This record gives sequence, structure tokens and C-alpha cells, in this order.
Amino acid sequence: MPESGYGSDITGGFNIYSKAYKNDPSIENYIKLRRENPDAEIEVGVIGGIDQLFFMESELRRFAIDPELVAGAMDADPSAISELSLQLMEKMIERRKLSKGGGTHLTRRGLAIPDKLIDWIICCSLDALSWTDNLEVPRDLIVLIRERLCGSNPEYEQASRAHEQRMRAAIMGGQLKARGITPTLRMLAGLLRVAPSTVKRWFAEGEFERETERWSRMFDENGALIPLTDTKVSLRQIDTAQR
Repeated sequence: MPESGYGSDITGGFNIYSKAYKNDPSIENYIKLRRENPDAEIEVGVIGGIDQLFFMESELRRFAIDPELVAGAMDADPSAISELSLQLMEKMIERRKLSKGGGTHLTRRGLAIPDKLIDWIICCSLDALSWTDNLEVPRDLIVLIRERLCGSNPEYEQASRAHEQRMRAAIMGGQLKARGITPTLRMLAGLLRVAPSTVKRWFAEGEFERETERWSRMFDENGALIPLTDTKVSLRQIDTAQR
């Protein structure tokens, strides 16, 4: 590694912190090194290399992955990383289709790309970006990593969106009630373009009626929002309603 490289020593090679991590690339060791030396350069690449590529060549070709493309990713070539990420996602889509068609046994029989190979290629790409000190991660790789971790709609995102929709339902219900219209779950489901059963799940027994009643005090008989200075509803009540 050149002397000017990230995590290198002025005399050449890796510095003591990088060597210490590479000798024991555990998160326990990394945390210890980083906490004790917050300003130290620690080069963290430990996966990949020409020997590993030679070993993996037959496995890569087995799933129609060009070893030369992987070599480019190991050199932190952004175009190679992007193309490789796209190909891996295409193979994941293909595997998903096979699984939906009843071909779940194909992965077990080694006929569909396994997650462990995808993850290894991801790690090789990330480590290459580290040791070359090129930390501009291609967006194609970001999408691939996100898909492997949790997809584009993880559980916390679903919960957050459900909370937002619940709030919208309560506010809309309150607005309707202020206009003299008795809101129903089915009515709000139509407005929000979701199933009535979905709206029902957002509220505990009797909670829908309480929430709409509370929010109805924020609107006049035409459904227009009443300025806070003119309403008897306190900011604490609003905060309670939002929760």
C-alpha cells in the first residue's frame, strides 16, 4: 500500500491501528481501537483479494457472474460495482419469481444464487472502497445492500406510515364530525384508499370515536381549521391526539 494511502504508516505499509484491526477484525476490537483512538486512520478492508477471487472463480461462473467484473469491483471501479450490483439484483428477482412458482428447492440444490455469495460480493465491494479510500458508494450498491438488509419497506417504516395514516384518519374524521357528518371507518377507508379493516386496526375499541371527537373541536361547522387563538383546545391536547 502506498505511503499516502489511508491508514498507512509513514514508513510504508499499514499503520499500527489498521494492523491491529486486521489481525482481529471483530467489532469488539474495532470499537476498542476507535474509542481509544478517535482520530486514528483505521483501514478496515479484510475481505477479497486475488487469491480469494481465484478460489471463487468456478462458483462465480456457476451463477453466470463474470470474475473479471468482480475483479473490477475489488479494485473499487464504480462502473464495475454498479454493473455487478444490477446483475445481482436481477438474479435476486429471478430467484424470487422461481420461489413464487414453487421453486424454493432450487436454492438448496444450488441452481439459484445463494445469499452468501451475494453478501460476499457486497463485502468485497465495500472493502475495496475502504482500502482505496474511495468512499463514494454507487447508488446501485446502496439499493442492493438495502434490499439484502430489509428492503424498501422495513417494519419501522411501515409503523411510521401507519401512524401517519392513523393521524390523517382521526383528523379527517374530526373535520367531518365538525361539519355534522358522522364519520365511519368505511367512509375514511374510501378517502384514504385503504381497506376498512386496515383503518379498524389503527384504533383500539372506542378510540376512533374519542379521537374524532377531540379533533372535531379544531374545526368550525364548515370544516375549516379554527386558529389556535380562537379554540379552547390546548397544545397539550393536540400533542396527546397526535400520540
